[in-house]
Amino acid sequence: MDRLTGNSERSDLTLQPTAVPAASQPGLGLRVFQNTAAVLGGRVLALFFSAGTSILLARFLGRERLGQYGAIYAYLSLYGFFATFCLEQILVRETTLRRHQAAEILHTGTLAVLGFSLTGAILAPLLAPLFGYSSPSRWLIIIAAVDMLILPPIRFRGIIFQVEMRFWYIVAIGLFRQALWLLAVLFLALKNAAFYEVILARTLCGVAEAAAVLWTVHRLGLIHGPRRFLSSEAHRMLRAGLPLVLANLAGGIYHRIDQVMLHKMSGDQVLGPYVIAVQLTELFSVLPVALMGSLFPALSQSAGDPQRFDRYLRESYRFLLVLVFAACAVITPIAAPFIELFYGRQFLTTAPLLIVLIWSEVPIFFGVTLGSAMIAKGLQRYTPYGAIAGAFVNILLNLVLIPRFGALGASWATVISYTVAGIFFLVLFPEIRPLVAVGLRAAIWPLALALAITFSIGLLHVSFEWKFLLASLAYALGALLTGAIELADLIRLREMFRRGPVNV
Repeated sequence: MDRLTGNSERSDLTLQPTAVPAASQPGLGLRVFQNTAAVLGGRVLALFFSAGTSILLARFLGRERLGQYGAIYAYLSLYGFFATFCLEQILVRETTLRRHQAAEILHTGTLAVLGFSLTGAILAPLLAPLFGYSSPSRWLIIIAAVDMLILPPIRFRGIIFQVEMRFWYIVAIGLFRQALWLLAVLFLALKNAAFYEVILARTLCGVAEAAAVLWTVHRLGLIHGPRRFLSSEAHRMLRAGLPLVLANLAGGIYHRIDQVMLHKMSGDQVLGPYVIAVQLTELFSVLPVALMGSLFPALSQSAGDPQRFDRYLRESYRFLLVLVFAACAVITPIAAPFIELFYGRQFLTTAPLLIVLIWSEVPIFFGVTLGSAMIAKGLQRYTPYGAIAGAFVNILLNLVLIPRFGALGASWATVISYTVAGIFFLVLFPEIRPLVAVGLRAAIWPLALALAITFSIGLLHVSFEWKFLLASLAYALGALLTGAIELADLIRLREMFRRGPVNV
């Protein structure tokens, strides 16, 4: 496989980047940790916005309308590959390595994808009746498709924030949208708005987000040069993105087909509590995206330096897996009282679904790290295989389990299919196996801790507050004793808050 030189002359977008000079490594490490801290801080605030919105929306809409709401957006997610043709990380990689061509690369990527996004926005309402959506729902799908399918390529210019490692702009714009959406839901609930107004308000929030991205990029002047459409570049981009599109198509199926199948097979009354469980577990999914988003330029630049690449990858796995297994350990004792307190007794059936679904976050955290490493190494051609296997397993299990167990069956189908797709199926490929092995080694002790705490805390007859506290303390102590968390991590964290980020 040829190696990239950084010149404008290229033979293939899947080629691997060259290593950066050693002299640039300290600045790179500092910027990675600075942006990771900024993004994670923003994500913590975003969690509160998202949780507040989820609670307000559930109490306002009720079980059935919340199920209808979840069914619309789950259905549109099946067409998500049309929205960006999965070019985001490829655009990040190419703009990082050819910064002087940023205007041409991003403009070409935007125009190349807009045709696909419009196609998806047309197909989604046309095919909706095949999935059990009525005529009124089709109009709502058209409105929601503007946000889900048409606006994403318009926001491509915001990729420059990731390239420049100025993630605080991404954080600020994301928080702006979430705050706007929270206020919109609060206003809609107070005026007892019609259901269609909820869909319209969410779409308008998406329009505001896109406008904020374009205005901020223009104001900062981060993109220079002519905005020309390069047809040969577009062809290479789309060719490089095709394996990711296939993976995204399959991934969209196994991530969202459960909600579509519950909508069709069991009805929105059953789907409503499941939507809440999915929303709550997906709150955690922003963490791996935050870390790997800031680390991906570094992974791309170090792909030619195996020692440095392995160090970045190992630390990413370790950090993320410690976090996700901590969530698994502490969710079980608090699930039922938490749901009853914030969502009300009508959604109490969400608790057992949440206890199962939280374990689906493990392969998601694992898969985000692995996927970023694969793209950085130019191995994205393998990404569709795991996703296709996961989609097949998910559909098959849902067909068997939903008629017998309803939403709980869909929850188990999700955990099993995610694990197949995100971890174990990719072990079959020799080029990917070393990348998976790094993650599996990092998972051993956090997994053992989470399982031991989950089962042992459940035997205690104390209040859920004490269970939560004991589970948290036991996991933190166990992580320190087993080396899943190292003393150096705590020192580094302390120094980051005292003097800013330290070098890695």
